[in-house]
Amino acid sequence: MLAFPPFGTHLYFLTLLLLAVKIGYVSTNRSLCKADSTVKLDHLERVKGVANSNLECLKRTLEWNVEHDILFFRISSNTIPFASHPKMTFDWRKEMRGLLEEVGEVIREKSIRISMHPGQYTVLNSERGEVVRSSIEELKYHADLLGLMGVEGKIQIHVGSSKGGKEEGVRRFVENFSLLPENLRNRLVVENDDRVYTVRDCLEVWRGTGIPIVLDNLHHSLNNDGESLEEALDLVRGTWRGTPMMDYSSQEPGERRGVHASTLSETDFRDFLKVVKDVDVMLEIKDKEASALKAVRIAKEMNKIKSF
Repeated sequence: MLAFPPFGTHLYFLTLLLLAVKIGYVSTNRSLCKADSTVKLDHLERVKGVANSNLECLKRTLEWNVEHDILFFRISSNTIPFASHPKMTFDWRKEMRGLLEEVGEVIREKSIRISMHPGQYTVLNSERGEVVRSSIEELKYHADLLGLMGVEGKIQIHVGSSKGGKEEGVRRFVENFSLLPENLRNRLVVENDDRVYTVRDCLEVWRGTGIPIVLDNLHHSLNNDGESLEEALDLVRGTWRGTPMMDYSSQEPGERRGVHASTLSETDFRDFLKVVKDVDVMLEIKDKEASALKAVRIAKEMNKIKSF
């Protein structure tokens, strides 16, 4: 006869699961290989070789991450350099399909959470039509990359321009969101920033589009409407169907406001984990996997880690 733990034991482990987090870091493992190499625009003939190297490195990195209980990763936008540029002639969707599928198999098999974050020139709510068009093409590249991998994955952007005021900026975002293909709309998430758009502003975007909100703790500390971090997380949690994503960093001492820390402050991260629960945490720390290893160790000590 099978023996089961007492009912209270099930509740205990359920509570641990709800408190747990996945830890991630951004784009490349500096101690392993470089998954975010790029090329110069006048050397696009090199894209195939660089893209192949990036994807091989990405696969190695994901396997290394799993071995170290790092189950969240932000794939670099440079994986296929200049993929959305008008001068690009390399058919990366066809040529890279096999390797993309191999990477996707690792992601699915190991239950790794994936995100991407296009750069600062991707401004969906720009008042300039050419910027909106190029932004949409860049976002399509990200969606196609994830689609060819066969994985779920969110594409994270800022609200963007505030020309004409925040209300007008949100209106343009919602209007231009309707121009996106469905496979892209389903992947998009929006992040609060450190200067203009707060969590509550992002909630207005969510009401107009239904896209989830990524809470950035450092941005929130610099630009908010009076909510604590815990209150802000409660606000954004309702925009997600599954586990929310958060970005985490702390201020680099002696630098201008908003500069990410060079390495993880263990004290700050412990305090952060005491506040948050049932959320996956993307570290935006400059030493990448080195801080991720520290974060995993701390989360294990606090019984707040999801592992494979």
